[in-house]
Amino acid sequence: MADTFVPMEPTAFVTQRNLAGAKELPDAPADFENAQRGLLAAPPYRALPSLDGEEAVWHFRAFDFHTGDAPAGGGSPVAAPLRRQGRLALPSGLFRVADGLYQVRGFDLANLTVVTGPRALLVIDPLGSYETARAALALYRSTTGDTRPVRAVVHTQSGVDHFGGVRGLFTGSRAAPPAGPPADLAVYAPDGFLADAVLRQVTEGARQARLVDYAYGTRLGIGPLALAGSDLGRTVSTGRPDFLSPTDTVGGPLSAPTARARWPAWTGIPWQEGLYAVEAAGVRMVLRPAGGHASPAELNLYLPAHRAVYLAGAGLLGAPGPVRAELLDATAAAFGTPAEVGLGAYGHPVWGAPYVSAWLAAHRAAAGAPPDPGAAAPLLATPGHLDTPSRTVREVWARLTGTALGAARPAATARAELAAPGGAHRDGAHWDATVWDGSEQDGARRAVDAAQRAYDGGGGGGRGAVPDYARAVLLLDPVVCACAIPSAVPAPVERRARALQSAALTQLGYLAAHGRLRNALLTAARDVLGPGTAAPRFAATVRDLAVCADPLAI
Repeated sequence: MADTFVPMEPTAFVTQRNLAGAKELPDAPADFENAQRGLLAAPPYRALPSLDGEEAVWHFRAFDFHTGDAPAGGGSPVAAPLRRQGRLALPSGLFRVADGLYQVRGFDLANLTVVTGPRALLVIDPLGSYETARAALALYRSTTGDTRPVRAVVHTQSGVDHFGGVRGLFTGSRAAPPAGPPADLAVYAPDGFLADAVLRQVTEGARQARLVDYAYGTRLGIGPLALAGSDLGRTVSTGRPDFLSPTDTVGGPLSAPTARARWPAWTGIPWQEGLYAVEAAGVRMVLRPAGGHASPAELNLYLPAHRAVYLAGAGLLGAPGPVRAELLDATAAAFGTPAEVGLGAYGHPVWGAPYVSAWLAAHRAAAGAPPDPGAAAPLLATPGHLDTPSRTVREVWARLTGTALGAARPAATARAELAAPGGAHRDGAHWDATVWDGSEQDGARRAVDAAQRAYDGGGGGGRGAVPDYARAVLLLDPVVCACAIPSAVPAPVERRARALQSAALTQLGYLAAHGRLRNALLTAARDVLGPGTAAPRFAATVRDLAVCADPLAI
């Protein structure tokens, strides 16, 4: 299924909606100037191979279709806001942010940040895989000629894209196996970092892998009809993730913040409760725990020498909420006034005090409100049915928005819904109880017919018809779920239901302005056609974390 799947084109309705949305985009040319500012070197290759050389774990030029204002031919299977984000994320390479402060962007979902000390380097958020981190640091070294060793690492969050590449910082050969870190390496991480990383990557490893696979489209391929972006960046790398246990924990009962009496003048900011003034690799920084932000373990930081505030970001499946908003308020209060540079794990920096203030305010606003589900809202508002691709879409959205998701209805319930007049397949004026034969097979046929009318716009797709793709998916959900019961749904009806639901999910994906929702919808559109064949490419378990969780297990 995965090798032969051919994406369908957007309908005329989708194309018109997406083209109209382009008129509502903000006119902010400074965003594109900042995204290019300070570029020192682009990657000298088109893709990064895996450690075994069998496949690429990262592609640099595959998203170039975002270049320009609109796709060729005028039609658009990518919502205008997502297309704009894709253009902002296009520049890849090494960027100089300030003297002694660099970022490698476009090498993974997150950014790798290098801060230079007198005799060593500090690296913040070393990407998500060994291959991408190794290549990013190699580009920094080859461009700047800097051979100073990495002596400190800061993980600002417990998402794998903030720590998975850490071992890639300690080898100079492309073919070399992962090397051990130096004995004096300092690894800073927020309180709860190890516990949350183990929970996500080991305890919930398989489920987390499937959700990340859906949210970041790792099986979609890249293009306007497939993976077009993932909000925070392009997508996640599919290389090998590793892990090093923290040597220094920030926050929590075992780590006391810097006391007022010991607050150093070099910070350049007033003392506040809960701040940690530390020096690592000769780099001075102020750390602020932000647990409960997008994950239970996070920190933001301030670099006094550069007057730069650094934000951890929302994370792989991070959700907005009042706690996150409050912590951003606290970060802005601590670091916002003196800051002249704003940068973070995702996106591009901003420069100048007024722009940093606006940047922090924008992050705070985003933290206080969940994203708009758009045309998929009716679909996402229901629990859905067990083990269906559309249910996984709902689970992804629940994680991204911090909302509760009710228990999924099992196949037996779906079969009962099809067999009961007035069930999930009812379609108003098109319902004719006088010819109802009381079987789930007849109910399945009627559900497919009703879904086809919703997909076509009620009137068969005529002039002025408005398709309702979300309703089509909902009507077909019990049919797809009931297929798990032998003989509950006739084979021709099953094929028709799966094809139609795939088409409806695809069109909803093309309409989605939220990149990870689009990816989830398009992945579900593939998986509904080939049940039981989906295998996530994203690593389910980080071996180092499994050893930390249970040293005797491996």
